[in-house]
Amino acid sequence: MYITVKSIKRNLGFKGIEVSDIIIALPILILFIVLFCFTPLKIPSIVGLMIGIFCLLPINVSKKNRMYKVIGLIFKYLFRNKIYVYQRKGEVDNFEKTSN
Repeated sequence: MYITVKSIKRNLGFKGIEVSDIIIALPILILFIVLFCFTPLKIPSIVGLMIGIFCLLPINVSKKNRMYKVIGLIFKYLFRNKIYVYQRKGEVDNFEKTSN
């Protein structure tokens, strides 16, 4: 008899929370508590907490199941190296000239 495992990720059993989610959420929570309790920055700390909670929302987009992973993919796509090719209108590429 074989025992199969769906994934090799460490799930904690509560709504698919993984260990990496806890590692990300703890500094956000500690930063919120410090900013909210010991500084006059109450509103920015609440905004930061809301952004942190938004980033930890579970979503169904391929294998990336948390919003912070999807936001990371979006930033990677937006800030990747781009190659631009400029061509004058009516001009034929050298590649097209030699391939015909």
